[in-house]
Amino acid sequence: MGDRRGQPRLTIRRYLGRLLPWLLGLAATNAIAEPLQACTRPLSVGFYAIPPYYYRGSDGAEWRGIDRDLIDELARRTGCRFEHRFESRVRIWQQLQAGSLDLSASAVQTPERDRFARFIPYTTERNLVAVRSSAPASINATTVMTDPTLTLAITRGYRYGAPFDDWIETLRAAGRTTEAADEEAALRLVTIGRADAAIVRDSAWRLLARLYPAASLRRLDVGAPVIEVNLVLSRAQIGAGLYDKFNAAIASLKHDGSLRRIIDRHVSPEAAPARGNESPAP
Repeated sequence: MGDRRGQPRLTIRRYLGRLLPWLLGLAATNAIAEPLQACTRPLSVGFYAIPPYYYRGSDGAEWRGIDRDLIDELARRTGCRFEHRFESRVRIWQQLQAGSLDLSASAVQTPERDRFARFIPYTTERNLVAVRSSAPASINATTVMTDPTLTLAITRGYRYGAPFDDWIETLRAAGRTTEAADEEAALRLVTIGRADAAIVRDSAWRLLARLYPAASLRRLDVGAPVIEVNLVLSRAQIGAGLYDKFNAAIASLKHDGSLRRIIDRHVSPEAAPARGNESPAP
């Protein structure tokens, strides 16, 4: 009788012994999953090749750009530590959505992305269309987006804003788009005749055009609106308190002229739209 009375108690003890570590692990996981309100650990930041925001210098070795300088300045002003990652734009968005990456930069805000990310604008940008210089004169700023035969090279995972995103969907449905890994690769497809045109940011033209033979490309200003370029923060990892801290730091960079100096360091004077946005995010 004594052995039988003791057996249930032993089973319960064993059950609780197995259950307790699981409960503690679950509690720890939930604690880790809570968005950060302060920089209590190093933050992962994703970079991708997008001159003049992140690009190799003329020596081909050192990566530099507006975004690199911006993150360095945010570290100084907030006390946060950052771990740099170099990824494709597609993987950066996948990781931001999954919560395996904390933040990135050079981002265009969309309603779809608002579901998993917060945005802080820090400058503005305009997109142009680049075509081969040998393209017929009939392909110009007025006609390029309605040409029924034109093919377009686009950067995989990138959103260009109005009016380009709708144009791209129309061309994609007609099988007239070719995807490239980055903006430089898209322009290369144009220069070798694999596509008729590519979309390029005004601020990048000076850096990208010198990679190709002089006058091999011409740019067409189709009157696209200015768009905001944003710091993007994963909602899964960055809470409202830390968002406010970054927002205040970027506001201070605008206020004291530091952001303007960073941008001027990497952008040619003629690319006027790519300048520090003077008002902080709401």
